[in-house]
Amino acid sequence: MASVKMGVGRAALGVAFAASLVATTAGTAHAAAGESSAYGAAATLGTVVDIPETAKSAYPGGPPSADLATLALGGMGSVNALSTTATGDSTTGVTQSTARTAQASLNLDAATVGADAVTATCDAKPGSDPTGSATVTNGAATTPLSIGDVTFPANPAPNTDVTLPGGLGSVVLNEQITNPDGSLTVNAMHIKVASPTHLAGDVVIASATCKAGTADEGAITNVAVDENGDRLGGVAFELREDGARVAAPSCTGGENGSCTFPNLANGQYEVCVTDVPDGYKMPKPRCKDNIDVNDNHRWVRFVIPEENGKKKG
Repeated sequence: MASVKMGVGRAALGVAFAASLVATTAGTAHAAAGESSAYGAAATLGTVVDIPETAKSAYPGGPPSADLATLALGGMGSVNALSTTATGDSTTGVTQSTARTAQASLNLDAATVGADAVTATCDAKPGSDPTGSATVTNGAATTPLSIGDVTFPANPAPNTDVTLPGGLGSVVLNEQITNPDGSLTVNAMHIKVASPTHLAGDVVIASATCKAGTADEGAITNVAVDENGDRLGGVAFELREDGARVAAPSCTGGENGSCTFPNLANGQYEVCVTDVPDGYKMPKPRCKDNIDVNDNHRWVRFVIPEENGKKKG
């Protein structure tokens, strides 16, 4: 295993000590996976219907997709061709979920609530609030005598509330709920049944939830070795972009002979050695340029020569 040499640099000890603190506390940025999930339908109507979230998909952990041909609503209707997906990218932190149904119908005697194709989508990416949308094709609440029929908008705005005829309750279209953990839930149709009382409850058709993770962030780790290839502590580095020093531009290698510039935006950088321990001299060249950072971790190695040449043994 390579040894590590430490030396006292030419810069003031106080400056070197402060820089070494930066080096030892700087870490490498890592991505954290987000979360997404979806289900085709769920229903609770008094003591008559109790259906949990059905055709569920989830990321991570799976399943990434789920399908169900028909879901019966306790003899009061059905939801057909349920299909859901939940995906994500652990590198970028992006997640997406989608829930679709081809046809849904709920008969409440005084009116029938239904629609053809219903879709809910949810998208999340790091640095932005999650976004969602819903579409409802040929959605309506119809009565036996066509009195007080209500037609639903095909592309409803978030949280569009529609009152059902006959005091049955209401339907929230494109219901969007921001959850305590920052995730977003989009319910394409949320039927809230108030009457008759023995059927009071909720039916959700096409639901999608998403939450972003954190993206991989760029970093450059600088490694100093002597002419024998052993790690060398006490070497100070400076980070430059477009020939100019960037914010928090300096770090000094600690006992492991390295230090890291973390959380870098994508771009092209240059790293220069600015100080070496006593008994050593500046490397030639002392700068390495054209270091491309693109949500990745780059490593830069410098060989620091001894003032009197490489020692034998």
